[in-house]
Amino acid sequence: MEERFNRIKRMQQDLANELQVFMCELFTSAADPATVMSFAQRLGVDIPAGRSLSPQQPLNDPYRILGCDRATPQEQVRRRYLDLLRKLHPDTAGIKGTEYLTQLVTEAFKKISVERMW
Repeated sequence: MEERFNRIKRMQQDLANELQVFMCELFTSAADPATVMSFAQRLGVDIPAGRSLSPQQPLNDPYRILGCDRATPQEQVRRRYLDLLRKLHPDTAGIKGTEYLTQLVTEAFKKISVERMW
């Protein structure tokens, strides 16, 4: 039991270290899409194969933040939002510092909701 606890503690510490490195990279590289995608993949966020963040898309595009297309059905957008929220919310992620990412995902979902008049 103690070994399992120590393993979980190490995983949380590794995730916290990755988050700290990511936040430093984020602020120094002005949200480089490759950095954001890399961190999302390390968190286990499912990004479809072959999907990339094109430079033509604005950085604040809510669909880009949620990792879906404009043609994605309403239920899938909501499911994607809830999945990301579960993974990034500070209470469930198990690490500190994900508040910014949680706010980013929440604001993106709000923008899509307003746009689609849900």
